[in-house]
Amino acid sequence: MRKWKNKYASALIGWIIVVLVAIIAMPNVSQLVRNKGNITLPAYTESQKASNIEKKANGNKSVRIYTVVFKNNGSGKLTASQSDKIDEKLNELSNKKLLKISKVMGPSDNAETKKQLIAKDKSTQLAQVTVKKNNSVGQQVKELQKQLNISGIKTYVTGADALNDEFSTVTEKGIQKTEVIAIIFIFIVLILVFRSPIVPLISLLNVGVAFVTSLSIVMNLAEKVDFPISNFTQVFLVVVLFGIGTDYNILLYNYFKGALARGLSANEAAHDAQKHGGRTILYSGISVLIGFSVLSLAKFSFYQSAVGVAIGVLVLLAVLLTLNMFFMQTLGSKMFWPSKVTAGRGKSRIWYGLSRTALAYPVVILGIIAVCAVPFLVNSSSTLNFNNADEVPDTYQAKKGYEVIQDHFSKGMSAPATVYIEGSSKMTTQAKLAAIDDLTNYLKKEPGVKTVTSATQPGGSKIKNMYLKDQLVSITNGLNTSTKGLEKIKSGLTSASSQLQSANISSSTAQVQELADGTSQLQAGAQQLSSGIDEYTSGVSSVNSGLQSANSQLPTLTSGVSTLSSSSSQLASGMAQLQSQVSSLSSQASQLLALMQSSGQDTTNAANSISQLQSSISQLSAGSAAVSSGMTQLQNQIPTLTSGVSTLASGTNTLNNSSATLTSGGQSVASGATTVNTGVQQMNTQLKQMSSEVTQLESGLSSASDGLDSLAAGNATMKTYLDGLRKSYVGDTFYLPKSTIKSKTFKPALDAYMSKDRKIAELTIVFKNDPNNETTSKQLKTIQSDMKSNLKHGALKDAKVAVGGQTSQNNDLRTLANGDFGRTALIMTIGIGIALIVVTESILQPMTIIGTLLLAYEMALGLTRIFSKFVLGDNLLSWNTPFFTFIMLMALGVDYSIFLMVRFKDEPMPDLKDRMLNAATAIGTVVISAAIILSGTFAALMPSGVTTLIQVALGVIFGLIILVIFLPLTLSSLISLTMWHENRMNHVKTNKKTKSDGKKSPETE
Repeated sequence: MRKWKNKYASALIGWIIVVLVAIIAMPNVSQLVRNKGNITLPAYTESQKASNIEKKANGNKSVRIYTVVFKNNGSGKLTASQSDKIDEKLNELSNKKLLKISKVMGPSDNAETKKQLIAKDKSTQLAQVTVKKNNSVGQQVKELQKQLNISGIKTYVTGADALNDEFSTVTEKGIQKTEVIAIIFIFIVLILVFRSPIVPLISLLNVGVAFVTSLSIVMNLAEKVDFPISNFTQVFLVVVLFGIGTDYNILLYNYFKGALARGLSANEAAHDAQKHGGRTILYSGISVLIGFSVLSLAKFSFYQSAVGVAIGVLVLLAVLLTLNMFFMQTLGSKMFWPSKVTAGRGKSRIWYGLSRTALAYPVVILGIIAVCAVPFLVNSSSTLNFNNADEVPDTYQAKKGYEVIQDHFSKGMSAPATVYIEGSSKMTTQAKLAAIDDLTNYLKKEPGVKTVTSATQPGGSKIKNMYLKDQLVSITNGLNTSTKGLEKIKSGLTSASSQLQSANISSSTAQVQELADGTSQLQAGAQQLSSGIDEYTSGVSSVNSGLQSANSQLPTLTSGVSTLSSSSSQLASGMAQLQSQVSSLSSQASQLLALMQSSGQDTTNAANSISQLQSSISQLSAGSAAVSSGMTQLQNQIPTLTSGVSTLASGTNTLNNSSATLTSGGQSVASGATTVNTGVQQMNTQLKQMSSEVTQLESGLSSASDGLDSLAAGNATMKTYLDGLRKSYVGDTFYLPKSTIKSKTFKPALDAYMSKDRKIAELTIVFKNDPNNETTSKQLKTIQSDMKSNLKHGALKDAKVAVGGQTSQNNDLRTLANGDFGRTALIMTIGIGIALIVVTESILQPMTIIGTLLLAYEMALGLTRIFSKFVLGDNLLSWNTPFFTFIMLMALGVDYSIFLMVRFKDEPMPDLKDRMLNAATAIGTVVISAAIILSGTFAALMPSGVTTLIQVALGVIFGLIILVIFLPLTLSSLISLTMWHENRMNHVKTNKKTKSDGKKSPETE
């Protein structure tokens, strides 16, 4: 005896040391759960790909995006003064050192953000703040609220991270409530069951040791080796360990009490309880352990986090089968003080009646169960709620901000989806910007989409001057102006041509020829001056006559030259205007031809028109050059002609007035005559050349006029073509010149929707409906498929594209959770089935037990759905409610099955029906008590305020009630049918034997 006592005394000391070490080594559970307890999705999912691209866009640094909500305290609009204060506060954020601000998008940044971030009723404004992950979410939210606090305005900081942090806070507070309520409830129930205050204390102490130890182990593993945990790890450790730990203690203490009642000593009774009750506990615990351990095979880390419960169960078994022994051996019958230990075992009338009925009418009972289950199986709904915001009570500020957004903006504004496009080169080329704009317009047409914003449409609507339709209007207006200018130029050319024709250059040339002949005669007369006075007089008269004729022709020549000069000036002016218009028109035509070629249009007609225009321009320029050259030469010779005529006039006057001195001046006359003759002959030659050039000028003017006609016709053709182009689908083509892309005007849009290196672009999609519901989820799946098809052959065909945001995460979560749930459930069922086969040494019994558990699960889930809808007001179950309800019912419900079947095997009666009836009657009280305690433990989750915990608690409670009723019915029916089948087979064998014995051969007779 002393050996036993010493053995378990050392166990007490050992567990005290373990608990002390566990408490000292316990990490900060709250902070650890916040850091590592959030749901994480595999890297191959769409939302995680988007998160990785987002991280690259922020310089490979993880960021959090918060939405700040500013709402007027009253129901009216925000005043201009309040809006200015909001802008001022947002501008101050970047100067704060505590917060590592990456980007702030405010409602007054530009006209485009006003459309998106200011509510229609003007009572609410939003701002988007991107912060680096340098502090915890709670600290960042508090700091943002502090810095953005404005008198007279309600300020909320919300977003996915803020809501998840508040959910962790709610869960943490819920766990604290659950622990207190569960302990109080278990204490009261155990007092009622054992009528002793000592048993509840010992039971709670054992379970408490197991809980503290296992929690420390799980959290240290999570901190050091990234063991999977979630927000629900601690709370399910509480309910499972306190629930099944109390159940196991009830079973063990009942065996101990019965052994004491039979007269065994405390040590012997403890040993007997460990041998019989401990075996049942070990079988049940191992089954539960297997059920939770196989969850490690799940792909989803959230499902894997339930493996922590398996560690708790393993520690619990070790504590209950060692530490309990110390108290039972030490206290003995005093454990049950003040009640007596001679009362014997209780009998369950409920299970006795259920088992007896099922044994008598197995087919009827199974039929009734099937009829009851059919409505739940037929009406089972797979629609679940993936909105984590519903888990947070309305009293929390992040939830309030979330609701304000949904009330004053579209519901989709509370969680927009973001399309990330990552390319290997910059996205600021014309082709890629056009592809982004095309995708923006494409996404707007998708069902369920309210607005789409991007670098090309930062306000969610097209900017007109970025499209060819608006740009072509400017070009056609320029063509109209050019056509009017061409008309003026043609009018000037026509006038110049008329004046050249009226100048009669040929007549002037003939007169100059006469002048040249006269000067030749003058020279001859001067040479013959010495021949005589008569000849001198005659010569002088002839010269005077020639000079008079020349003088009379000089005004005509001067007038012609003046007219020609005037025409030349007018022509030069017209040609200058023509050159300006033609240069502008040529630039516009070249730009248009480049645009048409870049958009893939047929440019043959336009190119021919532009070629004809350029030919006419060249011809006109040649004529203009010829005119300019001739006029220059003519003007250079006019002074020479004028000088010669003046000199000649002076000489002849002198001769006439001073004939006496003519002889002495003969040499001077001869010399002057020679000079005059030379000048006149030169002028005559140049004037003939000018006449030819004037003829060329007239031809050039005619060609220029014809070119202007062709140019005007080309303008008309081009305008008709451009008008048609503008009205066609091509008019909706996005186009930005390089200068505009690099301009300061376009930079804010690029900063808002592109990374700093411009290799990653973003598009924001706001849905019409709640971004978390199933309808929006299906719409996003369609968008993802259509978007990839849209980008398949364009300028972004080689880019990486992924959609992030709450809706995308919900899509991935829905796919992963639903797919992995079926796989995990199958693995868990197989594991539990194998354990049951080992325990029961049967195939039919495990199949019946598992069938009963699955049936109880489906019915419990259906009842939970109905209760949540009509009592709690939640139309849908939370997405993780089915999973947790399933694993709890399967793992915990198998306990009661093992309790019954182990007792069935221990019954000494040969008749199976009697053994089942006695086993059910004897174990029924234990099972019902355990179910009440376990239900009460899960009911302690309801005050937590967390929707998932409330629904799981309801599901487990409904399931336990169904199991308490169905287990004795289904297992008793199985035994009855087995007996019937065996009797039937024995009867057939007996009949065959009798018939075989009754037959005699003829030889024998």
